[in-house]
Amino acid sequence: MAKIFFKRNEEVFDIDMPEGTKVVHAAYKLRLPEVPANCRGKCQCGTCHVHVDPKWIDKIEPMEVDTMELFLLKRQKSYDPELSRLSCQIRIKEEHDGLTLSLVDDNIPRNS
Repeated sequence: MAKIFFKRNEEVFDIDMPEGTKVVHAAYKLRLPEVPANCRGKCQCGTCHVHVDPKWIDKIEPMEVDTMELFLLKRQKSYDPELSRLSCQIRIKEEHDGLTLSLVDDNIPRNS
């Protein structure tokens, strides 16, 4: 088990998740509107975009170069080449206990 934290400004949400599950499932269980995961975690839509806390970026599996993940992330308005990841591409391990991710609001509809 690993406790995963999601930050929305000063608000923090946490959940214990078993090893081997994807971070996107943690966001889904918490019903976080910033992570609608329209493709249900299949790396096809980019709607599970999060920013990994800088102190955790080197502790998770690195993003592979020239992948669909990078292709989708580069089209997100909050894309940060150092911190952006799709939560469907991060598998939870026990050593990820305390993993902290910042929510981005790219997927929240705006009222005009």
